[in-house]
Amino acid sequence: MTSKASKARPGAHPVPGRRPPAAISLARLAARTAPAGARTITEAARTGTVQEVAAHKRTLLTTFRRSGVPVSTPVWAAEADGRFYVRSERTAGKIKRLRNDSRVLIAPCTVRGRPLGAPLEARASVVPEDREQVAEQALVRRYGLGRVLFEWTFDRLRIDTCYLEILPGVWDSSR
Repeated sequence: MTSKASKARPGAHPVPGRRPPAAISLARLAARTAPAGARTITEAARTGTVQEVAAHKRTLLTTFRRSGVPVSTPVWAAEADGRFYVRSERTAGKIKRLRNDSRVLIAPCTVRGRPLGAPLEARASVVPEDREQVAEQALVRRYGLGRVLFEWTFDRLRIDTCYLEILPGVWDSSR
């Protein structure tokens, strides 16, 4: 397979399916050592607001397995026009789970995933390529130099990534 440069990140030339070294083992370790609050976020009252989540550097993103089991991951999320944007590996578990169920919970959290506030309901989807620039600019404005260094590493390793758009709103009864 050949790679092509991302419109949002011209210096990136991802290799389809490429993941960071040791990604799976590190994800398993993170899941085992996650704070209890990250595992019980679905039981909390869903009274969070966009402003509360946007006020913190990290966001706890909770997706759902087919069985309904929640899986929480701390992420960098940037807000723009009432939507949140996240960059993730294209083959990450959260992306796979979103294909089956677009419902997510988001809440402010610590770097390790301990919730710092109430969650709010939202829907998430992968951003189409023609809108990736909006997501990239929101993340650049929010995280600055720290993110530049992190993303430079991903670009050099040619990790296959995508952007998520998270639209806060109350879930309806249908999936």
